[in-house]
Formats: sequence, structure tokens, C-alpha cells
Amino acid sequence: MLWDEQVSLSSGLGYNNNVLLSAFNPHGSAFNINGLDLMVMRVPLDGWRIVGSIIGDDIRYWHDVGTSREDSFVGSLRVERDLPDGWRAGLEARGLYEDQVLDTTTSLGVPTTALVEGYGITAQPSLRKDLVDGLWLKLEVPVTRWLFQAPLDNYWEFGPVVTAGYDFNPRADVTLSYGASYQNHDEWMALDAYGRPLPQLLEIFQDRAELAWHQYWDADRHWRSSTRLVFSYQEDNGGGYFNYYQYQAIEDLRWQTDDWNLQGSAQIAYQDYPVQTIEPHNPQTLNRNLLNLSLEAERRLFKGWKSFAKLEYQRAVSNQGGDAGDFNATTVSGGLRYEF
Repeated sequence: MLWDEQVSLSSGLGYNNNVLLSAFNPHGSAFNINGLDLMVMRVPLDGWRIVGSIIGDDIRYWHDVGTSREDSFVGSLRVERDLPDGWRAGLEARGLYEDQVLDTTTSLGVPTTALVEGYGITAQPSLRKDLVDGLWLKLEVPVTRWLFQAPLDNYWEFGPVVTAGYDFNPRADVTLSYGASYQNHDEWMALDAYGRPLPQLLEIFQDRAELAWHQYWDADRHWRSSTRLVFSYQEDNGGGYFNYYQYQAIEDLRWQTDDWNLQGSAQIAYQDYPVQTIEPHNPQTLNRNLLNLSLEAERRLFKGWKSFAKLEYQRAVSNQGGDAGDFNATTVSGGLRYEF
């Protein structure tokens, strides 16, 4: 059969002790969560690969603590074609909708969190070349239109991403990628070093490099790890108010059998703003430390039914001290999932 599909529906309950990611007056609420995970795949027996997916979650809080819900949905369709001499061409279309409380520091330029609602529509052509002995190269050119409600602004984003990969064996690979992107905003003005408006519209240039290592640690592929090191630099066309360096380390570990799936993730990040100061008359520049931890367990009950439990922790600390961008939040959830 050329086509295969996987559908998963989930429903559960949980509690978030800081829904708005507030530094001063955190409010928590119980919630119910419903999710959808749909994937359709075409086996590339004749050189054509097609993968479509829709993934989303809907959260409804029992108490309105500034928002009564959070939603996120991502849909994608990727088509790839094998070509002669180890070439592969592809085209992917993605759509994203989110109505969530997020850390918006890198978007607004100052440590802050906000309820963000918006859409993103992406077209991404790609071209890959398989070289010798497991070595390959890939070029992608994503173009995205972002449409947001206040406090964020609408903008275009585009730029190339080049990836070099090496497959050591069927259980391990390493990749190195570099991407350069350009953003031009619809309404936001560029700012000088003190946050005062300039006459030109805001433009942002970003460089991003990532080194990744993926490894299965046993022949049955029960244990899998993913290690990523990411460096990014952002520069604006004004006085550097939005400029920042970001250093990230992300570690994911998974243990999976026919009946169990255990996953853990840890992400730490350091952000350094070389121009923006912590106060108007203080020469010390802004920096932030971010930490995200998660642990999820899933157990098969019978046939297509599974139970799941998840724990998430977020923390952000800046050298401003007590700023709205500093927060701690813990979320626990659990429920049932049905696959068919």
C-alpha cells in the first residue's frame, strides 16, 4: 500500500500555577485540554514522498485569570521527489495558528510576556544532494508571512538555510546548519539605542547556526537522544535596541517500547543584549537566563488506548531584577489518548 495514516485524539486535565507568566502576581488555574495529531504519509516506492500533518491543542481554563483559553495548531504538507544522481527536490507548505501566553522579549525588545494571537503561513522549497559515504547537503528557502494582533506587528520573513549532514550508520547522524533571515515590519518603527522611534520602518537581520547529534543507543532502538547547540544573532536597522546574542543547549532523551514511551527534555539559553541597558541612566546592558524542562510518560492500556502524564517547568531571569520578564511557571497534566 502506498498510503499510511496515523490519527490520535487526546483529552485530559491539568493545572498551571502561572498562566500569564507573571513576575509579580501569578495566578493559577485548572484546565481541560484536548488534542489532535493527524499524519498521512505516502511511501516513496516510485520516488515520490508526501507527508501531511495537523497537530494542535486546545486548553480551556476553569478560571479566567486574564485569559480563558490557549490554542495552538500547525498544519503542513510536504512533497519530495527523488531525482537522478542523488538529488532530491521538495516543497513544503505550513500554516500555524496560536493564541497563547508567550515570552515576547525577543520580539518587543524588552523583557516581557504577552497573550499572543496570530497566524503564520510558510512556503519552503528545498533541494538535497546525497554525496558519498553518508554525507549530504541541503538548501531550504522558507518564506513566511506573519499576521499578529497587538502587541505584536505583522511582517515578512525570508532567507536561506544550508545544512550539511553525515549519517554514521542507520542509528546515528550529525548535522550542521546555518541560516540567514530578513524581517521587514508593516508598522513598527526602528528605535534608537534608548528605545526612541526613528523615521524608518523596522528591519531585522538574523544569523543562526546549529550543531545537532541524533543517536539510537541500542539495536532495538529503545533509547534515543538528541543534542543541539544553537547560536543566533539579531541586528536591527536602527540604534541596536533589538540586537541580541543567544546561546542555547537542548537535550532530549526518549525510551520507547511497545507499551511505554518516556521522554525528557531540557533547554537552557542565555541572551545578551549588547546595546540595550537595564535602566535609562545605568550603563549595564541587559542579559537573561532561560530554562525549560519537561518530562512525559505514556503507557499503553489496551488496543488503541493510552494514558499520559506530563510535567513542564519554565523559568526566566534577567539582570534587571523583578522585571515583568522574570517568571516561574509549572504545569502538570494527564489524561487519555486514543489512536486509530
